[in-house]
This record gives sequence, structure tokens and C-alpha cells, in this order.
Amino acid sequence: MGRSYVIGEYSEKYLKKLKAEERYGTTGILLGQITPMKTYIVFAARTPLKDHAELPPENPNEMNASDIEWVSEHARQVSRMLPGGILVLGVFLIRPPKMTKEEAHDIFRKLATAVETAVAKERLWSFSEEEPAERVVLQVYADSKKMKVRAYDLHNPQAPIKMLDCKSSSLTAPWQIVEATINVEVYIPVPASAERQFDKNSLKGLNSWAKQIMQSSYLINGQFKEPESLLGEGSKKKLPAEVQFLTAPVPIAEGEVDALIEDCGSSVGVKGTVRCRAYLHGSKSKVKDAIQALKRDVLNTVYIRCEMVFEDQILNKNVDGDSGSLKAPHRVFASVLPSGVAFCDYGFSDEGSKELEERYKELLDYELHPAQLDRAEEIMLDKDLSKKSEGQYASEGFKYKDEQELTTAQPQQPKEPEEVRGQESSTDEVAPSFDMTFRATCSDACADPILEATIEFTRGVAAAAGVGVIAVAVSVIYFGNFIGESA
Repeated sequence: MGRSYVIGEYSEKYLKKLKAEERYGTTGILLGQITPMKTYIVFAARTPLKDHAELPPENPNEMNASDIEWVSEHARQVSRMLPGGILVLGVFLIRPPKMTKEEAHDIFRKLATAVETAVAKERLWSFSEEEPAERVVLQVYADSKKMKVRAYDLHNPQAPIKMLDCKSSSLTAPWQIVEATINVEVYIPVPASAERQFDKNSLKGLNSWAKQIMQSSYLINGQFKEPESLLGEGSKKKLPAEVQFLTAPVPIAEGEVDALIEDCGSSVGVKGTVRCRAYLHGSKSKVKDAIQALKRDVLNTVYIRCEMVFEDQILNKNVDGDSGSLKAPHRVFASVLPSGVAFCDYGFSDEGSKELEERYKELLDYELHPAQLDRAEEIMLDKDLSKKSEGQYASEGFKYKDEQELTTAQPQQPKEPEEVRGQESSTDEVAPSFDMTFRATCSDACADPILEATIEFTRGVAAAAGVGVIAVAVSVIYFGNFIGESA
């Protein structure tokens, strides 16, 4: 039996609406889920028009490099809004009447390749060999009611684009949900060769942590389930399954060296608590697929938030990292489909519902109502963290000591790390504060006096106050040669 493809009613109606408005030449992206036997197209969103244009270009076959980059950038930003289990599946085109078959196929190859490349740059994980390498390309014809779906092979871009049989469905059948609360504590060395403190290339330092997450063990609702068993087996209530991940150091094969010596100018500490979620269609989803989707969501949300902090600092020209503690944006879910599948967006502390609604309209072409925003988990975790921190931790945050204070202050020695190698630890314990001290001096190249001072990480609730709040702590310290695990 071959692979089958299903398009949801929402996506089908949306594409027919674009055609009815005679928006010929419109391009966009398709979102959905890939399972071992089926591919589900659950959502379609057109590419925003460039330069405030009212209509798409009449001849999309004449798209230049900047136009293709515009489409791929849209896909990259939308991919940030997806929960676990939902992916950017491919692209669509409202085909103009005079476009030939060869022109359409050429555009699809260019767009599908560019979109996949842009989205893959923000992944800390890779697809397995068992997962299909096909992506979907969909055409809506201007001169007929036809809507054709084809498959594009990522591994062989020059191969013929295969015609597919695609069925329509409401896709409102039960979607199973798995969730997890993850405690994150990662320190990333920033190479001395980096052009600036907030260099995106520094985020490659998350690779070792990502490998640890992907190899972690799990409990579902407090019990272990075999990977091949059904996710909903033995569960009478249709409630989200709560997952607990148990991590241990990544094993090193005998004879292998898992160390990297690198000249580092500073480090970035990422510490806090995030809430993760994944969706799986149907009642026959296996445990291994659910765990894989949830682990990927863990990696995605941490990487995205760190990158957004870096982008925000660069945009505000704070490239030297002169702030001791930086809060990453909150993750807020919003149910956008009749099936209950929720997408998400990230907002900094100075952003409200209005900004979220504007981004949903711009990126997803969707009118979001404030009532659709799900802030319940955020409020609950906020209260939990507040209780843990009340009366026990001072809200001092981070403090810098100037040179005068340093002459009178006694050096504070860091505590010896506990022996944890070979032991498993839970990743869902709440981490309400920082409690760590680094002492070092900046290199001779540092001209700013504040960078030469000791940066003391004092205990405070600002480090992880709220759902998905990751405090990105920047310590501009010269470590000389940093020795750490390689990716």
C-alpha cells in the first residue's frame, strides 16, 4: 500500500478562497504532520506581499533570488510558531492561466529547496532515515476546479515531481497531546574569534545538550511505556499525557575523545523552565513517535528563544552584551483549528495580545481573537515558581561590581561540582534562580571598564519566572582556553 495524503477542510477552503479572489501567482506554505503511512495538510498560509503590494506578481516564473528568499524567510518565521509534531510540509501556488507545466515545476523546485534549507537552519535535530524525504507541492489551477498535489524529493531535487492522490478530510478526529515541563541549564562558550558577543554561530554550543535530550529516557504519566505501544493504550480519559524526561551524560565509546579545546572570549548561560507540547493525529499513534515529536519541540523552543534574544540585542545595538541577565520571550499557544491543534508565538515582556494578533495576521493570514490565547499554563507555573521563591530567595538578579568594590571584596570561590556522571536526573524540576559565581578578568582587548569587573550571579527569582522564561545570562569574561564537550 502506498503513502496517502490528506488535506484538511480548513486548508482546502482557504486555497479556494485565494483562487476566488483571483490572486493568481500567490505563493505560500503548507503546514501539517508526517506519519509512517500518511501525510496530513492541516494549514495553509500565503506569503506576505512585498513592499505593501496589493496583489502578487503576475509572472511568478520570473521570481528572482530576493523573491525566493522572501518566501523562505516567511517559512522560517512560521516554523517558529509550530508545536511538536507539526512541520512545514512544502509550498503552494495559485497558478496563473498562462503558466506552463515546465515553468511551474521549476518554481516549485526552487521554492521547496529554499524553504527546507531556511527551516533546517534552526533545527538542532535531524530527520531519521525511516522518515519520508518527500515534501508537498500543491497547485491550484486558475482555469478549472482542479487542485493537484505532488511530491518533491529532498534527497534528489532533479527527480521528476510525482503526482499524488490527495483526499479531503475535516481532520477533527482526536489529536493526542503530550506535554512536558523542562528545566534547562546550559553554558555556551563564545569563541574569541566571534565578531560580537551575540553571534548566532555561538548557538552551536547547544548541540551537546541537544544530543543529551534526544538520548534521554522517559516516563509517561509516571510510568514507562514500550516505544512500540500505542500512546493512548490503557488510558480511558482523553487528557494530555504528561512526560518526564530523564537525562544522563551521553556515553562515550572506548577510544573516542569527547573534548574540545577552544579559545573563548566569553560565555552565555541559559537557565530556566520551558513548557513543551506535541500533537499526534489519530488514536493509533505510537509512543516512540510521540516522544520524538516532544523532544524535537524541546530543542526547537530553547533554540528559538535564545536566537530571538540574540536578534533583539543586535537590533538594539547591544552587541557587546553589557547586560547581566536577559529574559527570553514567553511562549503563548493559541488554538487556530477546529480540531483544537494550537500554534504558538513568542512575546517579550513589553509585548501584549495586540502584537501577537498582528503577527498571526501577517504570518498566518489568520484573524486571532484574544480569547483564543492560552495563558493558563503560564499563570500556573508563575504561581508555582513564586511559592518556591517566596521568603527563600532575594530578588537581586545580577549585580556588577566596579573596580573600587573589587579592591575591598574578598574573592568568592566557586563550589565544587557534584559527581553526576553515570546518574540520571529529571529535567522537569523547577529551577527558580541562579546560584553561581564566576571570577575572571577580561582580555587585554577589552576596553570597557565594566567588562573587567567580576560578574556575580546572585540568587533571585528573575532567572525563571514564568512559563517558558529562559534567562540568558551573559558573562563577558576571558577564560583563556575553554575545555568542554564537543557536539
